[in-house]
Amino acid sequence: MTQFETPFEAVRILSCMPSLLDVLQSLDDQPREATIFAARPWAATSDAAVRMDDEPPHGLAYLLEVELAQGVLDVWSSWREGTKPTPEQKCQAVIHYAEHDSYMDTHH
Repeated sequence: MTQFETPFEAVRILSCMPSLLDVLQSLDDQPREATIFAARPWAATSDAAVRMDDEPPHGLAYLLEVELAQGVLDVWSSWREGTKPTPEQKCQAVIHYAEHDSYMDTHH
């Protein structure tokens, strides 16, 4: 059972998934205005959560807003002639953007 810092925290969490990979796989199902948080160091296997507020869950750090992450994946795909990224490539692209504030080039 998930532990929450306050009784209201359970209500504020839209989804708490076991990994960043899972969050990015369900990105289209998340509200565009929500925020993605993940445990550092960021990796596909990092614990992650999507929330409507800016308060990171305990142990997680701000990664990107859902809308921005979707944009990162759109650019990744368009720079690769419409290729759809694998789940691992999604994680690499979003983490790269979060760490460097730039899109991943086509050599990665």
